[in-house]
Amino acid sequence: MIREMKHGEEDLIRKLIAKLSHEDQTFWRRQTRPFEEYLKESSKIPVNEKIKSKNLILVAEEDGMIVGLCWCTVVDRGIDKQGEIAEFYIEREFRGKGVGKELIAAAKRFFINEKVEVAFVWTHHGNEPAIKLYKDAEFKEVDQLVMAFVPSKSESGKPNRTENKKEKKQYSPSNCKTEHN
Repeated sequence: MIREMKHGEEDLIRKLIAKLSHEDQTFWRRQTRPFEEYLKESSKIPVNEKIKSKNLILVAEEDGMIVGLCWCTVVDRGIDKQGEIAEFYIEREFRGKGVGKELIAAAKRFFINEKVEVAFVWTHHGNEPAIKLYKDAEFKEVDQLVMAFVPSKSESGKPNRTENKKEKKQYSPSNCKTEHN
């Protein structure tokens, strides 16, 4: 069953986002941080009615348990409306069982209802299951280079996620694998 997140489920959603971040680190961060660090960081994510702009968090529920999420955003820039699947995660044991297809279908309905002109989703080179899921849902690869700016700790006041604590090496966008589908 796909539905909107309910009040009181914020911590369950934060935990799924932490799991996504933990798995995601192998694609571009080139380091391993403990899951607990991501869980601590995710506790600060505002997943409630105080989110600014148009957001919808869809959840996949099986037997009373939340097993996936799809966080959709819509930005109206005055000249067009763009949608984005900002976060997407399915618990490992529920992957390949159609849960992702259902979440993507619900996200597409949301974007259509919001009258967006285009909706984007991000993934990494090498994440073949996600790439297949998005292509099967009619998302197309675009010819666009995505670059990332990651402020240093001194600039942002926060630890730099791409800084390897052992080597103290900062990764640049040129050696980060990031793709915009």
